[in-house]
Amino acid sequence: MNISLVPPDHVFTAWKEVREYLVPAVEVSNGRWTAEHLLAILHSGQSQLWVAHDEDRAWGALTTEIATYPAKRCLAMHFLGGVEFDKWYPQMLEAIKSYATDAGCDSIEGVARFGFWPFLKNDGFKKTSAFYEKDI
Repeated sequence: MNISLVPPDHVFTAWKEVREYLVPAVEVSNGRWTAEHLLAILHSGQSQLWVAHDEDRAWGALTTEIATYPAKRCLAMHFLGGVEFDKWYPQMLEAIKSYATDAGCDSIEGVARFGFWPFLKNDGFKKTSAFYEKDI
């Protein structure tokens, strides 16, 4: 299994392979994002697209963005999707950890649905809060 950081000028090509994995994640953003917005921000280079693939197909994708706070710099995971996570998720995590370190980040952060907690917990993430929202 290979993990690739897609250069911004190749995002449109890669998108054809991973759209089916990322659109369901975008759809649970409660209207914060659309697939078109995500594609545009990936193409601009503000966010990064990571793809898990072998010679035959893409197995999953993750988008990240460097978040700079007043006292900390983090690699934020935004959207994640794919199939057979056990085959590629550990390698994906190692790849983004290396990228985050090289980018001067202090940590990796993300908001995820409850179903991802077993993966995150096993990899040393701490559950520090829950995110609640209400439309008005």
